[in-house]
Amino acid sequence: MGGPLWPPSRFWQYWALAGMLVLTAAFWWGVEGYALAQSATPRGQIADGLLRFSVLILTPALVVVWLAAAWLRRRVGEGGFWQLLGLVAMIWAGSVLVTRMLVA
Repeated sequence: MGGPLWPPSRFWQYWALAGMLVLTAAFWWGVEGYALAQSATPRGQIADGLLRFSVLILTPALVVVWLAAAWLRRRVGEGGFWQLLGLVAMIWAGSVLVTRMLVA
């Protein structure tokens, strides 16, 4: 007679909240970064390389780490998952910030 536990664990509640930020940021940078990459504005090799790296590698990595929560949670624990997600998010945000500064 026991149904599924409700409400879900705090981990999944925080995961859903983090997902709102992660998916919104990834979508925003995917669109913004693609528009910057396709624009004809002159930029240096470093800015162009960082732009392409952040759009093609770091943005999908951020989404994959967020999506792999259940698998990562079993292997590294809840604290380890949030540290890993935070680390990837900080690297991603730093690359986006530096790219915006170099392109602007």
